[in-house]
Amino acid sequence: MAYIELKNVSKQAKNDYILNDISLEIEKGQIVGFVGENGSGKTMLFRAILGFIKTSGEIKIDDQVVRLNSEMPVNVGTIIETPGFINSYTGLKNLEYLAAIKNLVNKDQIIAAMKDFGMDKYKDTKVKKYSLGMRQKLAIIQSYMEGQDLLVLDEPTNGLDDEAVEIFKQKMKSLSSQGKTILIASHDKDVINDLADKIYRVKLGKVSLMK
Repeated sequence: MAYIELKNVSKQAKNDYILNDISLEIEKGQIVGFVGENGSGKTMLFRAILGFIKTSGEIKIDDQVVRLNSEMPVNVGTIIETPGFINSYTGLKNLEYLAAIKNLVNKDQIIAAMKDFGMDKYKDTKVKKYSLGMRQKLAIIQSYMEGQDLLVLDEPTNGLDDEAVEIFKQKMKSLSSQGKTILIASHDKDVINDLADKIYRVKLGKVSLMK
């Protein structure tokens, strides 16, 4: 049984198919890459998997149906488009604010996750003073700091320097080895090629296996 299963998933806007009859299966613990031009449907596909948009067809995670705007079947960490944080809060306070929703991790565990990217040094700095790369690191940290089973990451290395990209890759490999399932959409071919067990091309709302 596949961990993530899409059957005949489509999304139409006016007369155009944004997602066009997509069927695919993803195994638990895999890192799966999605590549394609802007507007090809990558972000919309991720939104569908997360239950953010209404689609036809069926999406299951861990053999449970994903429903629009309902609680996800598993604990999910995600980055979709530009990460949104409260500018007047510090980096740590932003992460604590997010962690308070489910109360799965404490302050010490959050700071330990921040250390992965050297962000513990800036935990007491307000996010409005963060660079794009620092915000992106914070977004990556919040996606896995609670031990999330599934990570859905749209352009996660956007704004990161080479060192941070390498840290990201090592972290994703480590999480995968722990049985976490990771979906990554990226224009960075090196990131996709280095990490992905499977690679799908998204074009005109259709998905085809490349690797």
